Order: sequence, then structure tokens, then C-alpha cells
Amino acid sequence: MCFIVKKLLSIVLSAILLVSFAGCQKAEKRKASAVIEDIITYHGCYDTKADKKVSELLSELNDIDSKQGKLWKNIMDYWKYANTDLKVNIDKLPENLSDKKNLALVVLGFELNDDGTMKDELIGRLKTALKCSKQYKNAYVICTGGGTAKNNKKVTEAGLMGGWLVKHGLDKSRLIIENKSLTTAQNAEFSYGIVLKKYPEIDSVAIISSSYHIAWGSLLFEAEFMKYAMENDVPEIHVVSNAAYKTSNETYKESEILRWETGGMLQLVGNNDLAMKYYYNNYEKPKL
Repeated sequence: MCFIVKKLLSIVLSAILLVSFAGCQKAEKRKASAVIEDIITYHGCYDTKADKKVSELLSELNDIDSKQGKLWKNIMDYWKYANTDLKVNIDKLPENLSDKKNLALVVLGFELNDDGTMKDELIGRLKTALKCSKQYKNAYVICTGGGTAKNNKKVTEAGLMGGWLVKHGLDKSRLIIENKSLTTAQNAEFSYGIVLKKYPEIDSVAIISSSYHIAWGSLLFEAEFMKYAMENDVPEIHVVSNAAYKTSNETYKESEILRWETGGMLQLVGNNDLAMKYYYNNYEKPKL
């Protein structure tokens, strides 16, 4: 009898342990947001050296949320493409884009002088944008950038950019102003919000910026487009091309640009504190 009781107790205890273990395993399942941040930071810190780790994290994310897993697989594929195979078109757009109102030319802003005037690099971007607007006469032109002048809070990058373009011949009816953003990530987020609300005919954009900034800008816009469309079940918009102002300053290292891209990606997913650490090079690398 004692033997039978002991046996039953052993079975019950084993069952309890199994249930407890399963509960612990379930409790250890991470939130999707934490996995996504790891995906971004591992790639941002180690680039292709982290491919195996990123692949493992994408699998983990897919187990948690298959839609997010698919989304971030696509975003990471685009991130690699943007920094390896994306063709940067100097001074003009290719000739095979749509010349209808479904296309928008997105001109990315640049920090203003302290007194609120535009720096030469921003004017260079605008000259390229003006050429592109003449190539595609039916496309909208989105100027994006907020107030970055230390001693003049009345002006914004986008406001000055739009004024310059109209002064130099752009029809005002084609102009879209986004004047709240302070980073490239916000350029993408806020511009998309305006397009969705007021310009539903737009389904593609061409990024116009300095040559070193094209991959970075294209990545953040395409990632924001993909992310927002999936999460809100709205029509997708895509980055279809670019045109670059060739700057005299091409000394940025690939590692610097990757770090800024990482900050932008973290900002897109809502971790502004960690994003700022990457922007200002004040972060700790995750262990690979």
C-alpha cells in the first residue's frame, strides 16, 4: 500500500514539475518589441557579422508574432539592400518613373544656420529637387524638416525649402510641407501621416538628399512605410528611386552611417532613449 501511495505521489509531483516548467518556459517568452530592438542593435553594431544572430532573433520573433516576423524579415532585407546594392542617382532621377500624381519627391531637410538661414548643403539638395520636379512635372514635392535654427525659432527647414522652390518656379499646388520633424526617422513618420490623410493618390516616393544620406533616408522611409501599413492595415507606399546632391563632404565612415541608421530605426519603433544613445555615440554594444 505504501509503495502504491509513494508511486502516486511520485507521478503527481512529476506532473506538477512539468506544469511548472512549462509555465516558466511560457513566462520566459519575450515581448516582440524587445526582440525587434535586439534585431536592430545587433545588425547596427556588427553589420553582416551578426547575420546568424539576427536570423535567430527573426525566428524568435516569428514564433511570437508571425506578422511581425515577416515584416522585420522584409525590413532587414531592405536594410542590407540599401547599404550594398541601392543605386544612388547623382543630380537627377531615372527616366522610367511614373509621371502622375501617384509619385512624390521627398526632399530631406538639413540643419539650419543659427540665424535661420539655409546652409549650402540644403540649397544643393533643393537645386537637385528642382531639376527632378522638372523631370516629373506631375509629381508632388514633399519638403520635410522642422525648426533647427538655434537663434530663430520662427523658421523651419521645410518652410524655407518650400519658399525657395516656389521662388524658383515650382507650382505651389504641388508642394507639401512637413515642418515638425527633427530627425530622419521623424521625416518619414510625419510625412507618411500627411500623405495618408490628405494625398491618398500617392503610392510611391523618390528620396532626394545628399549622396551620403540616400541609403539612410531610403531605409527609414521604406521601413516606416512597411511597418505602418502592416500595423494599421492601410495601402502600402514604397520608395522607388532617389536623386542625390553630390556633396564635397564624403568623409563619413560606413560605421558612422550604420550607427545613425540604427538610431533612426530605434526611433521608428518607439525607443527614443536608446535611439539618442546611438545618435550621440553613447551606447553599449550587445555581446555577440
